[in-house]
Amino acid sequence: MSNDIGRAALSAAATLRQLGPGPLAELRQMRAGVGAPVFWRLASRHPGTIGRPDRESEWMAIVRSLAILTPREGHHLHNGARRLGAVLCDGGDPGWPGNAGHPQAGLSERRLALLMRTHGAQRTALFQRAVRALSRTIVPGSGVNVPDIAYVLLLPEKYGPFLARAYYRRLDRAEWKTETANEEGYA
Repeated sequence: MSNDIGRAALSAAATLRQLGPGPLAELRQMRAGVGAPVFWRLASRHPGTIGRPDRESEWMAIVRSLAILTPREGHHLHNGARRLGAVLCDGGDPGWPGNAGHPQAGLSERRLALLMRTHGAQRTALFQRAVRALSRTIVPGSGVNVPDIAYVLLLPEKYGPFLARAYYRRLDRAEWKTETANEEGYA
């Protein structure tokens, strides 16, 4: 099942990449329960995943998230090497933390913990806020692992620990790099 979810999310991202500004704006502003023409077209193409009536609200949130993050410059959104947890930590900047002092995560640890312990509509709302914040900081062309976006809403119990591991691995490496640089007198 998770393979089907991943394939559907990748297909949706590829479709969104081909859209003009108008349809993308419709998807970014799409309301749950109402949808948008492009969403319904995706649902008809993927009846076993995006088109499942019992998962409709989650898929609307996933497609809305993909639309929010779709680069305007023609870059691909999907980058399989950039796990969502790491991207939430570094704010979408692969060069993070740079040479700045103590690394500050893009999504705070508190917000990550809150996201992981919520369910349903509250989880969707918190995730949408995180995606909107990420859209303001993500480096064009750096991308994110698109299936992870679907998994965080559709498989929260299974995916939550995976999200946290990627986040903290990225945060710990940045902190270690900063501490090492400080010890060696480079910062």
